[in-house]
Amino acid sequence: MLGSSSVLDTTGEVCPVPLIRFRRELEKLGKDEVLEVIGTHEASRNDIIVAAKELRMELIKVETDRDGRWHIFVRKAQSDK
Repeated sequence: MLGSSSVLDTTGEVCPVPLIRFRRELEKLGKDEVLEVIGTHEASRNDIIVAAKELRMELIKVETDRDGRWHIFVRKAQSDK
């Protein structure tokens, strides 16, 4: 797996909780840090991918592991302000 600065595990959580937690976690990251988000809810996976693009984050990789959990890796490519 890719290395990350922070890992957010939303396994078992459903919309909108993973998306809300994702957005909160991004606020904690510095520029160029990588966040790995792990989850199981397919709609949340799609929402997080869309949100990352809208927030101009670099979508590094999206993959699914053998247990059916998805992993999204995003890099905070710009500072908040």
